[in-house]
Amino acid sequence: MDRKKTKQIQNARIVATNIFMGLSVVAIVFVLMLVAMGFTFNESGNLEQSGLVQISSNPSSATVEIDGNTQFGRTQISKMLSTSEHDIKVTKAGYDTWEKKLKVDAGLLTRIEWVRLFPLKPEKTEITSFGEPRMVAVSSDRKRMLYAEKDESTIINIDLQGEKAKRTKLSLATILGVSKGESLNGTLSVVAWNSSNNKIILNWTTEEKSNWYLVDLETVENTINLTEKFSLKFTNILIANDSASKLWALEDGNLHLIDASNLTISAAKIANIERIANNKDIVIYLSTDKDDKKRSIKLYKDGESGSSTIAEVESTSAAITLAMGTYWGDDWIAYSIDNKVTILSGTPPSADKPRNNALKTLLTRELEYTPQHISVNDNQRLVVFAADHNLMSYDIETRSYYDSAFESTLTSVNWLDDYLLWQHHENKIIIQDFDGDNRRELLKKVNTQLPIALSENNKWLYFFELTEEVDEEKTDASTETTDAGSVEANTETKFVYTLKREKLQI
Repeated sequence: MDRKKTKQIQNARIVATNIFMGLSVVAIVFVLMLVAMGFTFNESGNLEQSGLVQISSNPSSATVEIDGNTQFGRTQISKMLSTSEHDIKVTKAGYDTWEKKLKVDAGLLTRIEWVRLFPLKPEKTEITSFGEPRMVAVSSDRKRMLYAEKDESTIINIDLQGEKAKRTKLSLATILGVSKGESLNGTLSVVAWNSSNNKIILNWTTEEKSNWYLVDLETVENTINLTEKFSLKFTNILIANDSASKLWALEDGNLHLIDASNLTISAAKIANIERIANNKDIVIYLSTDKDDKKRSIKLYKDGESGSSTIAEVESTSAAITLAMGTYWGDDWIAYSIDNKVTILSGTPPSADKPRNNALKTLLTRELEYTPQHISVNDNQRLVVFAADHNLMSYDIETRSYYDSAFESTLTSVNWLDDYLLWQHHENKIIIQDFDGDNRRELLKKVNTQLPIALSENNKWLYFFELTEEVDEEKTDASTETTDAGSVEANTETKFVYTLKREKLQI
């Protein structure tokens, strides 16, 4: 036997085996990479890239149908789907149905996290009744509601989370700093909430004055009357940080920064301002040069020496809306000039470090209407432009826009949660997803003047019903004889606003 030849053959086999194993590993890794990237073979045998879809719902454990086929898993569910349009249907026994046509993008993750199902036969409970309101406000985290009656000197703080909807009274006289017996007439409005929703900016306007307050809802004795403290006639105040220890204040077109902890106010940082919006310590504003009446949209960062121009406004009468926010660490700016809307994203411009400016355009679009309202959802992913019946919603995450419309004129943009919009229509509540899908009639026979609220823990849907009752205190006990000879009492009626809720979990 030729040992040398045998050794060569063995070495050749080892080399061949190693090459084969190496190529196999490379092939397996390559296939796994293709699978991870969503590549599959379609019905024609061609290789194509799919997209990953994740569907979550509230309540969870709902059944998902895709293109008519019931899926093995339930929400929360992940599924690789081909890059085409798919019919998605989500159902659960005892609840209504959610449906959507979804266009899947190759190699991308599409998160559908706004599926909300409502009970078909919800259990209703009466919470309490109130007199005519002068103010009703729901916190941005949907954990509390504030209700101030017209003829009462208290604000009712309602816990929307608990089984008993606990209610505590806050002294309105203490908040406003008025003496016992002094008139509390005028209008109240909550302008802003801090991130913890335990402090608010409150405006109290009467025929004589307009006062602005920083109210600590947990200790109302710590309320600060900002108008009285700084002896300035403010026209708007916004919260500049999470704790509400810093505030942006607009006064006679001048922008100031208030330090609420030390009770100090800065000199005017910017002048000639018509309106402002902010994202904490960054302000976007509409500026008007009083000499040549030139208007522009500008941005100012706290601590910088000047502002940066975002856009010039050619018309002196153009209608302007402004908003800004942060989503997944990326700042964005949205505005409209008449019917043209623009959305930008990236690093906000810096007056002191112009080389760091890095804004890119996400959307420029002309609408068939001029937006009158602009609104941002709580997690700052969605921005909505609205006018009359019309809406245009823009999704910062997917960079997609959606046109829709409601039946009645929109006086504001109302969010039920981070993704659902609602509107009063006649005596009903109509809801829809932000993209216009899943239009549903949610409530009937509700009061059309007051808001509805969905608790943050997703257990309860709160709403008001309006009834008319005899006011025993004002009813005249005397009687009078009618032409027909009958006797009637002179009665007066009053309106009663009853807070009720529906249980959302069967």
